[in-house]
Order: sequence, then C-alpha cells, then structure tokens
Amino acid sequence: MKEEFPKESFIARLEDMCRLTARRRQPVFSSFLNDREQFEAESFLSSRRDVTAEFWGGNEACTRKILRVCGEDCFAPDDHSDFPVFSLTLTYRKADKPGHRDFLGSFMALGIKRETLGDIFVGEGVTAVYCTKTARDMITDGVLTVGRVGVSVEDGITDEALAFIRPPDFEEITVIIASERVDCIVSGITGISREKSASLIRSGGLMLNYSECGNVSRMVSVGDVITLRGYGKFIVCGDAETTKKGRIKIELKKYK
Repeated sequence: MKEEFPKESFIARLEDMCRLTARRRQPVFSSFLNDREQFEAESFLSSRRDVTAEFWGGNEACTRKILRVCGEDCFAPDDHSDFPVFSLTLTYRKADKPGHRDFLGSFMALGIKRETLGDIFVGEGVTAVYCTKTARDMITDGVLTVGRVGVSVEDGITDEALAFIRPPDFEEITVIIASERVDCIVSGITGISREKSASLIRSGGLMLNYSECGNVSRMVSVGDVITLRGYGKFIVCGDAETTKKGRIKIELKKYK
C-alpha cells in the first residue's frame, strides 16, 4: 500500500519555520525535501507575504533540495552560501559498478536518515553526494565499503565527480487533444482511448503534482507534473493552443 503524504503535519512544520524566522530574524532551513514536499512548500508559502522562500540542493542539477525561509526583517545572502549543504566524493575502481541504491543502502545502514541526504550522482569510479553536516560526518567516519566495493571518501566535489553531475534529461513531446481534462491528456500521452485512460486514472495510476488524482475531469495547466504508472513522468511546459480544426495542442516534457 502506498504511504499517504502527511500533508497536515508538513504544513505545520512550515508554519513553525515562518514563526521561527520572524522571532529570530534569521533564515530558517528545512532538511532535504523531495519533489512532493517542495511542491507543497512552494504552494503554501507563495500566499505568504511575510516570508520569502528559496530552495537549493548544492548544485543546479540537484532535485532534492533544502528550503530556506526568511522573514521580513532577516538577511540572507544573494548566493546560496548560507545553506547547510555539504558534499563528498567517493572513489572506487572503475571496474566496480555500484548503483544509486547501493550507496543509499550503505548510508542508511549507518543510521543516516533519508532527509539528511540530498542527491547522489553515480559515475564511473566516482560518486558525488550532497548531504547535511551530520550525514557528511557519519559517511566520512563510517563508510569503507558500498556493497562489496571498497571506497575512499573525500570532502567536497572533485573535478572528476563534477563531470558526472547532470540535470535531468527531457524529451519534448506534443499532444493534440479535445480538452485540457486530465483524461484527455493521459490519452494523448499514452495513445490509449479516453475510456481506458479514465480506467487508469480511477485505478490510482495517475499522480498529478505528486498527489494521487482519481478525478478524470480535473483540468491541467502549465507547470503541472503528471506521473503515469507504466509511462513515466511529464511536465506541462507550454500554454494550450487551439488548432485550425478546433483541437488543443499542448507541449510537454518527458523525463528520460
């Protein structure tokens, strides 16, 4: 069974951050947030005029990020130098091929919590890790092997590791649909009928903005993130345009 997102408790944490930055007059930082948490945080904080919010994960290519909340009377630098993001490079033989799960499993076996770990970029013979100070110290002191692979740990990101840090890759696609309803979008993406698309949606196969959506008539707009079971993840990236035949053309990006 899929674990339900604890939205109420998460919003309560954001409210605590807003109160804390106002009282201390200093920036307040979260732990590392995943896509869903970032979406919920941005949605909640966008309506607050008393705070500003920014996300950073250590590199422009990072997807897991820390949130910084600043009240009206607190100072934050223009860059990201105050974010509590640290980095490590792990090196090993190029003949060995540990994967992302191997690194994550080794780290969590030490008792490191997932929210203290940012992105892990795995390359050939080298892996870059972004994390909190606590996680950095635990990895530095406790990791000698990843799976059965011996590794050495170095503070910071080496030039060799930097070469493997890349942002997500996308494929641009266009769908021609009858309506901006989500069942039409799903049909356009998958090539299956609207009836089968509706069945997929009602069975829990659609995540809209990282939340399960069973409403086949829900309207979709620019910036929405669509995740389809068996088909991948998509971002609506262009305003809908009407074709000469009265159909609707929408641009999307698909995560590769």
